[in-house]
Amino acid sequence: MRFFLISFIISTALGLLSCTSAQRLPSSIVTDEDRIVRIQEIDLELSQYWNNDWRYSQKLFQVAPSRVMTSNAPLFDLSKISDPKIRSEIMRLQNERQSLRDALAFKFEARDWTGIGPWFQSSFRRPLFAKEEIISIRDLEEFRLNGKALNPFPLEHRFFAEYSLRFKNEMKTENGVFAKDKDDRINKRYLKARLECDGDIIAPPKYFWLSSERTRVYEFNWYYANENTQNVSVRFTSNVSQCQFRYFDPEKASGWTNGFPLASLREVSPEWMKLTQQIDVCPQVANGFGKNPEGFFWMQDFNFNTCPETFDSYTNLRDPYVAMNRRVISLTGSTLERREFDAKNPMAPLSFSKAPQFDILWVSSLNFSADFSGMVTARAIRYHAEKGTQVRILVPQVTMTKKDREIVSWLMRDLPNVKVQYYKYSVTDDGDGTWFDRLHRVNHTKLLLGYSFRQPSANFLITGGRNIRDSYIFPETPFYRAYKNLKNYGDGEEPYIYYNDFEVELRGTEIVKHTLAQMLNFWNREPSTQRFRSTNVNIPVVGGTDLVNRLNPLPAKKPLVRHVMSLPYFDGYQLERFYIEMIDSAQKELLLTTPYFRPSVAISAALDRAHARGVAVKVVTRIHLAGDGTPQIAEEVNKEGVNRHLKNVMIYEWTESNSIMHAKILVIDGKLSFISSVNLNRRSFIHDTESGVLILHEATATNLRKEFFSYLNRSRLITLEEKIGWISGQLIDWADSYF
Repeated sequence: MRFFLISFIISTALGLLSCTSAQRLPSSIVTDEDRIVRIQEIDLELSQYWNNDWRYSQKLFQVAPSRVMTSNAPLFDLSKISDPKIRSEIMRLQNERQSLRDALAFKFEARDWTGIGPWFQSSFRRPLFAKEEIISIRDLEEFRLNGKALNPFPLEHRFFAEYSLRFKNEMKTENGVFAKDKDDRINKRYLKARLECDGDIIAPPKYFWLSSERTRVYEFNWYYANENTQNVSVRFTSNVSQCQFRYFDPEKASGWTNGFPLASLREVSPEWMKLTQQIDVCPQVANGFGKNPEGFFWMQDFNFNTCPETFDSYTNLRDPYVAMNRRVISLTGSTLERREFDAKNPMAPLSFSKAPQFDILWVSSLNFSADFSGMVTARAIRYHAEKGTQVRILVPQVTMTKKDREIVSWLMRDLPNVKVQYYKYSVTDDGDGTWFDRLHRVNHTKLLLGYSFRQPSANFLITGGRNIRDSYIFPETPFYRAYKNLKNYGDGEEPYIYYNDFEVELRGTEIVKHTLAQMLNFWNREPSTQRFRSTNVNIPVVGGTDLVNRLNPLPAKKPLVRHVMSLPYFDGYQLERFYIEMIDSAQKELLLTTPYFRPSVAISAALDRAHARGVAVKVVTRIHLAGDGTPQIAEEVNKEGVNRHLKNVMIYEWTESNSIMHAKILVIDGKLSFISSVNLNRRSFIHDTESGVLILHEATATNLRKEFFSYLNRSRLITLEEKIGWISGQLIDWADSYF
């Protein structure tokens, strides 16, 4: 049996999202909190009109910027909106938003801000989009009513404008008594089911000509899905807090044999509700710093970026064992023995005697593989899920094999508080992609995050380039012949090559909490359009001498960090603007590692500008990608990127033949660092979800600069153009935005 959270459901009318706020009179906004909420309402309304034309953005972004940062560049191509009413509405909303920002900016000096954390916080309490969750069972061995207390399935009905719960019986009947009765609708096999709540259930009508019924007890025959396409879906009134779901096989029992409780997420996890409703107001320093790394850090105006925070500790996870060990320590409180790691033992002993107590665990990765890495991670997470921790896992649908899904299914087994999204992009009619994008666009964020309100010292965040897969930690190909449920790479079940990668662990309550808030809001995105609410609102403040003098010394005293989240086809290509400004801030040196190197035209223009003002730009990349699972054209794409910048960038090719350099590190002027999931190719900036941490701190930059030169010392300087085959060149031009 499995529990799935599937976010691919119905779009709601925009009026449900904004609660008819477009007609709200200015006089009704009387407090700063009202202004902040209204700005976010406007942002959600405007997001449906954000520009989806990447080529238009290229023309806009590659224009040489003035001394002011470019992040105020418009997100709209109004020339492509033919309806004058829509154009007028966009302009009205923009003007209203600016008026609200001005009103807040005017009051800024009346409040004290230390430079760390939000200026102040508010709560977004409007109902979100429509959402359907699915409860799916596969066998009767799970959720046995044997006296064992079970964690409740968390209901999110009080958080969404429309919320429904669908029951899907996926038990197999191939060997059952009705296996041959495909045409006998009377004898279709079913389970007896009963849902009882302390408030009203809005249940399907008994007969099609009747309307939905309200009841506190809903009983139904739960038919096997492969025998009947029955769709049992219920909704809940807001007064529902607790429910009990029970079922049994009438051919084998006469009473309830299986079941579990359900409970409002507000009661089950108050911290979840707080994080998904909070709004952080970030001061945007309008001037006073100029074009430099410090200016970029303080002056940016992006949604989906946290306010400046600090962290308590930073751990370099370049070494694969250290990386895996820190995962285990963070989750269990105890060490993963080196001999177990070297033996690649997926059942390595894990001690939970010192395990922290987490409220929420978040996992997002390109892979969650059925191997040592995946099994050890799943076992550690399952311990916390059994204790009641809310666990959310986000992985792409297209990268998860059958065995991978079985590992995740085992992690969810008997645990309704573990929910998984198999990310799949849905194309709308707004010019945001083609049928190919449904397969091409994936979740590429790499985050393992644990948050505890009761035990702040346990809070941690691990991010970088590594995925949950053995090829990111073991240079040697592993064999798992003794484990039929794991991938046997050594026998050629899947391609295998070692990725020499990099990631970091940050500890600290505030950065973990605010990053988690970002990701949970992404989890709650509208499925059809991918729209989701930013957790931050930026308010401009004039950077007077006093403020600049107060902010300048901060990075010498403690590290400053922002977490960045990107969904390119939804957020107006924010990540590309972010990189352009970051490159434009460099004054002396820009160091970059990326396995894929094909910058967009606009980013290329920023690199040209950096070279023109005397910045030493060095890049370590990999041209030959054999074993990466990517087509041959990926190498040709990298060659084109190298050739384009050979005259103004010192480009080094990773030379280890048995590995692919996979780190994504950027260091500017020995002050500013960005560790992320972002490759410097067009896919990262146009298609995939990405994330990373931006750190302003010389000590951290020094550590990362050392890692960069470690990669560079195992590379060769490219001095001659790489040859690209004629056919590949044509394909690159034809599918320009996909590589």
